[in-house]
Amino acid sequence: MKSQLSIAVLFIMVILLPMIPASADNPAIDSSSGLTEFTWSGTASTVELVGEWNWDEVTTLSENSGTWSAGIALAEGIYCYKFIVDDEFVFDPTNPYRGYCDNVENSIVRVKDSSRPNFVSDLTNGQLSITFQPGIGGAGPDGTPVGLEAANWDSATMTWSLDTATLPDGKHTLKLELSDTDGNQAYDHLVPFWVGPQSDFTWEDSLIYMIMTDRFINGNQSNDGQSTGAAAGADWLGGDLEGVTSKIQSGYFAQLGVNVLWLTPFNTNAQGTGLAADGVHDVSAFHGYWPIEPRQVDPRLGTADQLKEMVDVAHAAGIRVMMDYVVNHVHEDHTYYQNHPEWFNQGCICGTENCDWTEYRLSCQFTPYMPDVNWKVREASEQFIEDALWWLEEFDLDGARIDAVKHVDDLAATNLATRINERFETVGTDYYLKGETAMGWSGDNLADNQFQYDTINRYIGEDSLDGQADFVLYHAVVDNVFTQESRNYHHLDYWTNRSQDQYVPGAVMVPYVGSHDVPRLASRSDRGTGDAYNQWQEQGLPGQPGTDDTYDRVLQAYGWLLTTPGAPLLYYGDEYGEYGGADPDNRHMYRDSTNWNDRESALFEKISALGRLRIDSIALKQGVYSTRYSSPDLLIYDMSHEEQTMSVILNRAGESTYYGFDSDDIVRFGTATLSGNELLIPANSVTVVELDAVVQPPPRDQDSDCLIVHNFSINATYFVGLDLTNTCDKEIHYPGVNTSVDNSLVSGFYDDSEWFYMLGPNMSYAMSWQLTINETIADNTEVTLTFAATIFWVVATLITVQWHFPKPLFTLESFPF
Repeated sequence: MKSQLSIAVLFIMVILLPMIPASADNPAIDSSSGLTEFTWSGTASTVELVGEWNWDEVTTLSENSGTWSAGIALAEGIYCYKFIVDDEFVFDPTNPYRGYCDNVENSIVRVKDSSRPNFVSDLTNGQLSITFQPGIGGAGPDGTPVGLEAANWDSATMTWSLDTATLPDGKHTLKLELSDTDGNQAYDHLVPFWVGPQSDFTWEDSLIYMIMTDRFINGNQSNDGQSTGAAAGADWLGGDLEGVTSKIQSGYFAQLGVNVLWLTPFNTNAQGTGLAADGVHDVSAFHGYWPIEPRQVDPRLGTADQLKEMVDVAHAAGIRVMMDYVVNHVHEDHTYYQNHPEWFNQGCICGTENCDWTEYRLSCQFTPYMPDVNWKVREASEQFIEDALWWLEEFDLDGARIDAVKHVDDLAATNLATRINERFETVGTDYYLKGETAMGWSGDNLADNQFQYDTINRYIGEDSLDGQADFVLYHAVVDNVFTQESRNYHHLDYWTNRSQDQYVPGAVMVPYVGSHDVPRLASRSDRGTGDAYNQWQEQGLPGQPGTDDTYDRVLQAYGWLLTTPGAPLLYYGDEYGEYGGADPDNRHMYRDSTNWNDRESALFEKISALGRLRIDSIALKQGVYSTRYSSPDLLIYDMSHEEQTMSVILNRAGESTYYGFDSDDIVRFGTATLSGNELLIPANSVTVVELDAVVQPPPRDQDSDCLIVHNFSINATYFVGLDLTNTCDKEIHYPGVNTSVDNSLVSGFYDDSEWFYMLGPNMSYAMSWQLTINETIADNTEVTLTFAATIFWVVATLITVQWHFPKPLFTLESFPF
């Protein structure tokens, strides 16, 4: 017979709350004199200064203890300048901002009006301080900036102080605007920061989900564009911003462990079609990379208000949003090309005869209808930077992916990063800039790949991009190891290690196994069909894979990707194994779970579980990669952090056994079984083991309530976790947890109880649920979650040989969370 014997109950009360560098102004203005101060440090005989304000006038700097300085009276504006150190022209080493005058690269100073006040901000241990810096006239502030009404004011230091713990959790962006008592308008000042759990976020913690907005979810059919007559698969299909918003609200991204969204460009794009690279097929601008307006949301994607709502909803769910920004080109219908043709290069077409992609990378055009931006033209470069700042500020975005970085002058990345850091990182909130510098892999010899790494590194640094897509790793391993299996796991391990030691220290690289530029991972893993690289209907496009082997290969790839260093990228649809050939067939419309087959559903469950494990594991997010064991088809590596170590086992062959773990280790993902130091590894599997993970509970009597639930946690997106633990020294058969919630507007628990076959002595199972909160529920609603540790399926004939029997319930006290 079946009986349910409740052993322990945990009641949790949850209160549902709303989930809410370098400077381009260096050299600085001396507030007492109004002069712009230029300084150079080092050993020299003479140091002089020349600049755009008067190239014929040479200013000699005076030296004091190795620092050379001079003050120049300059009107507000932008100026080229250089130092002359012992007769040699040099850039200002303290100022990363660059620009061209008369086709010569110089340092650039952006001079402010010395009569206007400024703000300086700091955030330390949750205490925000804003200091008012008067202009040269010395007048104080006329009032209090919006957002600081509750702050304490210190008139002696002209500083407002605010304890951010008094603010609701989530992102806050203050825009400080004020005049002084003489009527001089201060330069406005942005202060973006997060309160609550998200304040500890670093970009290494990211799982980035890339969305091609038109191909994701159609949330509003009224904004669908008319057909352009493009080839099949290359027209607009109706995805929009409201569709993204609805998916955030559904809890889908929390279920995946996703905490960053990267959306393709928002700008209004070309209306008609253009010829594809094959010169035959017409394609539309559904992808977003043919902009025609600099500061307008494409109406086929939605409105500005809908974009703001999407970002607000994402922030409330603890998700950051990155825009995709095109810096290399525009469409020929773009406002700037129509009004300022002198801003653009008149180059050859990239890849045609006598127009090599590398040799002419800065001046060639991708297509005849995509004019190439000339970043040497100051008006052009400054305008494109101002537009980027506008998008980030207007929609409260959190970072950007920069398209085609190597096809623009180096100063594009440096100047853009410098201005973004200056504008948005005023209290240390990091705005992530990810570059696309498309490179490859040059074979097994590291020396042959050095130029690949060097080219990517060229654009990464303190005053440049924070990281880039890891093209070398992608080309080294994804097809070689995972889809075609022509290389073994020694190869995978070697090139994974190289990504740890070949890039700029501190860079947050973005490893990936699928993207909008390559055929779908599932189709490339579906070997023998020969159609994975077909892109047009008449060629015969890939169909839905029909074997377990294909999905096993995809799982191996994502098992590796989600458990190695960096900020991994999950391309929309890969989580369930979407299929497709080359662009545009790799950009199918997203399919929801009602349209997945059993293999796709099973893959989603595994990838989403890995994503959730990653977001909750400091080791998987920030750990150091080290190899534990490597063989052709079995790779074991550790991700080690001072707080935790996870061991990852990738097995693409048959069942295997590894001896090297111990009784304090716990299997956190996968169906491998651990007994003593022996791990039995299933065929074609991914396993994650937490080392030294057993939490020793307080001692209990042998025949008391051995089965307990404890270590309850819940995050800002209502992802719930706890441990089911056997505290005694004998095994318990068929343990499980009954779950319930006392409010019908909260869902996410399974309809039936969850149970396991056996729980060994002093062992635990980590359990988790993603709760979904109906949008109609009121803020500050008190909800009680109940978790009952239970023994299931006690068979009458076994009662006499089982030692554990029902005992009275014990209850952990309810507490507010």
